Amino acid sequence: MIRVAIIDDHYVVRVGLKTIIEMDDELELVGEAASGEGAAAFILTTKPDVLLLDIRMPGKDGIETLESIMTVKPSQKVVMLTTSDADDEVYRALNLGARGYLLKDRDSDAICKAVKAVNAGGKFIPEAVREIYQRRQMMTDLTPREREVLELVADGLTNDDVAKRLGISYESVKVHMKHLLFKFDVHDRTELVSLAMRGGFVKDVSAK
Repeated sequence: MIRVAIIDDHYVVRVGLKTIIEMDDELELVGEAASGEGAAAFILTTKPDVLLLDIRMPGKDGIETLESIMTVKPSQKVVMLTTSDADDEVYRALNLGARGYLLKDRDSDAICKAVKAVNAGGKFIPEAVREIYQRRQMMTDLTPREREVLELVADGLTNDDVAKRLGISYESVKVHMKHLLFKFDVHDRTELVSLAMRGGFVKDVSAK
């Protein structure tokens, strides 16, 4: 049996999750809590294999709760539950060690699959959420100068124009462009600008 615990401030959500867990012969509910306060002690007491954790709660939110749990039990397997796939929340939760991320509107089958996948040592991250994380990770990996070059290239400037605007050599711009193409895994500046706009790294010039 896979031991599952729930931390969510919404009573109706907890009832729904409990029902889903109880209907699956491979899952067992070992505890529930309505807030992140005392979460570390809750985990040490209930000893769940997988924790379902709400990311947005009053007082101590899911991110703070996750951080406190990982401090006392770094190996704890956690699936975040939320109504939002906001960039910052996704990025922070996964970086802190969450192994799954589910929107609350997913069906019972998806929730059970997430718990089982994470318990087995894998991850359960929907493709849309994975893309958000990867975009944020790429942005974090860019240097301040690379961001400047990217913005100017997206505005339609040539390498020579970028060099003059930034007061650096033409060769330096070529080096920055080479790094940008590598980090975004594209082959030319057209692909680079297109991907950067889709990912929200730069403004869409067509919308100006």
